[in-house]
Amino acid sequence: MKIPSFNYKSSSIFVWFVIIATIFLILYPIGFLLYGSVWSGSPGGDGHFTLDNYEYAFSDPKTYSLLTNSLVYAFGSALIGVSIATVLSFVTVRTDAPFRHQFRFIPLLPIILPGMVDNLAWIYLFSPNAGLVNVWFKNLFNTTTPLFNIYSMSGMIWVMGISLVPLAYLVISAAFFSIDPSLEEAGRIAGSSLATILRKITLPLMAPAILSVFLLTFIQAFESFETPAMIGLPAGIDVFMSQIYQAVVWAIPPSYGLGTAYATIILVITLFSIYLYRRSTRRSEKYQVITGKGYQPRQISLGKWRYFGTAILFTYIFIHIIVVFSTVFLLSLQPYWDPNNLLGNITFKHYATVLTRGRILSGLINSGIVSIVSATIVVLIASLIVYISRRSKSSSSGLLEGIGSLPLAFPGFVLGLGLLWTFLTLPIGVYGTLLVIMLAFLVKYLPHGIRFTSGALIGIHKDLEESSAVAGADWITTVRRVTFPLLRPAMTSAWIYVFVVSFRELSSVIFLITPHNEVLATVLWDLFVNGSTELLAAASILLSLFLWAVIILATIIFKIRLR
Repeated sequence: MKIPSFNYKSSSIFVWFVIIATIFLILYPIGFLLYGSVWSGSPGGDGHFTLDNYEYAFSDPKTYSLLTNSLVYAFGSALIGVSIATVLSFVTVRTDAPFRHQFRFIPLLPIILPGMVDNLAWIYLFSPNAGLVNVWFKNLFNTTTPLFNIYSMSGMIWVMGISLVPLAYLVISAAFFSIDPSLEEAGRIAGSSLATILRKITLPLMAPAILSVFLLTFIQAFESFETPAMIGLPAGIDVFMSQIYQAVVWAIPPSYGLGTAYATIILVITLFSIYLYRRSTRRSEKYQVITGKGYQPRQISLGKWRYFGTAILFTYIFIHIIVVFSTVFLLSLQPYWDPNNLLGNITFKHYATVLTRGRILSGLINSGIVSIVSATIVVLIASLIVYISRRSKSSSSGLLEGIGSLPLAFPGFVLGLGLLWTFLTLPIGVYGTLLVIMLAFLVKYLPHGIRFTSGALIGIHKDLEESSAVAGADWITTVRRVTFPLLRPAMTSAWIYVFVVSFRELSSVIFLITPHNEVLATVLWDLFVNGSTELLAAASILLSLFLWAVIILATIIFKIRLR
């Protein structure tokens, strides 16, 4: 019996529709970005072709300082994030440390925090004159020298590095789960010590995965905005992202062309980094020792060091969760920040202001609408792309996942600036509306939706679909009754992820905001810029609790296992 398959003609039509849509949503804005970099005027304004922007950028010694600072900042941050994540992953996945099972999900908790929260906490802990730790240190030792100045390159690296830990931990812990422990067991039988096994067996097996994660976190740090803006700018340390922001937002008149030229340089660097990342992941397949079986790896006994492993987990939780959240919460209760009298003037007025201020509520509503719609569209399109790519016999279907993953190479700032030039130049009335924000999120997070659903679809054996076809069902019924129910947990997880990260996303929308389409992230950013940090802290606490409530509710309703 011939088994019905996905309709070739209809899939081809959809493939080309997605290709055309991708060209418009991704390549068209990038084209306008390149156009803006050689245009003398503002977006949609009069001007002429010029290379002055590039000439200025490459002749200005500051450009090379920006490049050096950006590379040092990104490299150091990735090194810290990956190092901490590797240790946490090893302890929770491969050792017999007490309470390790309870800790496996906890390192992921900070991933829902707005990017400004980490920065705000560390600023109010280690600001040289008003930081809580520094003030206590000065009083205790009767000195004028702070223990640590957060407004420094090392401060930037630390804050960004520890914020990268959840992402790195997510990938590295999965890699630790996947490696075959037989080689470690062979080394143990041969009488090798734990240190020798780790040095000669475990780390070499993990090296490709760690390298790929390092490149991924390097890219994340290179394109980050909040930390360079909140910590780097007061310290006089400029990187490309902060320089673009200053050129486009703070300069009078705005230097759109120069900012766009810098964005183009960043695009080239990130494209090269993505190339290295892809190359490292392809090479890693040659060295992976993965069985593909659903086994539980044998735990490595730490002996007398068992509780030291648990102490490492507690230390991370204390530093990155308890300290950060407590500091921001304490800040939200202050009428004004006075590190010498934090408990004397407790107030909840900032929470009342957050819940009653029209601009914050409007931003919250807009963020909710945009996040819900964006997450839904991303998941639907990503699922269709993955299904057609994996199940269709169309010759063009293989292009879909590659095209859909292309936005990974575009930093949020670059994408936002490209959309700014696109919709201020073209006679399309979407700039200043929520639609342009949705388009930005659709482009930015489509690759993430594809990653969630592709892994799940690979795990659905075609025999299940073929059995449905043998029973007489057409491909539409098979998808509805067989494929979709099996794919639904991954789709729901993808929806939750896109919803959460869209709610807190700032860099890709900061150039697309007008008084008519503000979202919560940009409102929070304005609170920081205007010095309303106590109000920002209260809003961040409420936002974090809200996002956690959404995640918990979704896991209960859809019975998703948090991994």
